[in-house]
Amino acid sequence: MSLVPPPSSLAAPPLPRFAQIEPVGHCNLACRMCTVKHRGDAVAELPFERFVAWLDEMPQLEHLHLQGLGEPMLHPRFFDMVQAAAARGIRVGANTNLTLLTPERARRCVDGGLAELSVSLDGASAPVYEAVRQGASFAKVLRNLDRLMSACAAQPGRLAVRGVMVLMRSNLHELPALVRLLHAHGVGELLVQRLSSDLEHAGLPPRYIPIRDYVRDAELAPAELPRAAERFAEAQQLAGELGFVLHLPRLAPSPGEAGARGCSWPTEQLYLTAAGHMLPCCMVASADRADFGRVADRPGGLAATWGGAVAQSFRAALAGPEPPAVCRSCALYEGRF
Repeated sequence: MSLVPPPSSLAAPPLPRFAQIEPVGHCNLACRMCTVKHRGDAVAELPFERFVAWLDEMPQLEHLHLQGLGEPMLHPRFFDMVQAAAARGIRVGANTNLTLLTPERARRCVDGGLAELSVSLDGASAPVYEAVRQGASFAKVLRNLDRLMSACAAQPGRLAVRGVMVLMRSNLHELPALVRLLHAHGVGELLVQRLSSDLEHAGLPPRYIPIRDYVRDAELAPAELPRAAERFAEAQQLAGELGFVLHLPRLAPSPGEAGARGCSWPTEQLYLTAAGHMLPCCMVASADRADFGRVADRPGGLAATWGGAVAQSFRAALAGPEPPAVCRSCALYEGRF
């Protein structure tokens, strides 16, 4: 990646109050829009001792999200990580595909210090869901969701559960049905995200081209946005009737914001991979696309990597007219995620 040198007057931002840490770099599923099976950086399991050492380096941390490309519950000490962070007063959240939930894990989700859990559910029917989440059983995920919500009901107010949907051409029509499905299973909130085409940048490693081509075909085309707006309105009306919280992405920039671009992720939020790399943001997701450096390789650890020349050059480029190549097609940078 070619970056401009940082201005000498640009001070490194303080370590942020939010961090996202990837417990494991691999997954038990092969979701069609995900790069986890193609990543070129080391597929790793974060050592628990390194995780605790990172917490020691971030006394300012208030919110921690335990998730990356991998499925967090594949880590044998995932709940120990949750407990270690929660014991420091940190609010801990995570994402899961919910395929690995057991009765014991459902209980630990509720009473182990986890504050927020997002459940990935990209369809309201088995054919649509399983075509996206390859390797998963829709029926099993719903059984596990019921198991989780039963554990929540036994200890109310301890864990907030929400659904997360990656919106694509193939599942747009099921958005209202997904609202109804989640409500029927005791979940009261859904976050809908646009499929991001951030794989369009120059210099993309060839291993990602199959995913890029799938994303090109799967994401909503401009001609489909009116139909999407209709489904959004239908889902929003249903959510209002059910008392359900629905978060919808933008289909177009708001009036007065056309052409406005930018991103604060690399300045206000910190992302660490299971292999120990600090990345600019969660959208990059793997060190072979953009990397501030491997923390263990730099004297001074997290703070030195966060404030280092590579990170500062990236931020300077992002603030200028020619952002880093990896940012130029990103849904976050374009304000449509």
